[in-house]
Amino acid sequence: MKNAGIWLVDDDEIYIHVTKKVLAHLSDEIEISSFDNGLKAIEHLKECLEDASELPRLILLDINMPVMDGWGFLNEFKKLNSKITKPVKIYMVTSSKDQRDHSKAEEFEELSGYLVKPVFEDQLVALLTECYGDNW
Repeated sequence: MKNAGIWLVDDDEIYIHVTKKVLAHLSDEIEISSFDNGLKAIEHLKECLEDASELPRLILLDINMPVMDGWGFLNEFKKLNSKITKPVKIYMVTSSKDQRDHSKAEEFEELSGYLVKPVFEDQLVALLTECYGDNW
């Protein structure tokens, strides 16, 4: 895997820092970008589509963020889906254990799964394996 793209869309600086450290420990070929709200991530996604840049293979998305939350991101992502030619796996990663959030997540076919924080190394290994096979 060369420069695999992973986007962390979350406003929790500690989660971002820890997740980046764990991913860097797992592989030095993982390219990680982080965005502290959904709007910044959507704007970057649109830029990537316009200039034909590589899209991430994996997005770890929080629900509760300022400006645009995870649900808003998913609604905007859905609008862009027809322009996306390679698979992008999106996992909702949140501290919310609210069953309503979990049920709402099931309504989005764009989501590959729902994880409750904290996310442990073995869970990240499983996500990387699902996205990249054994080539990471």
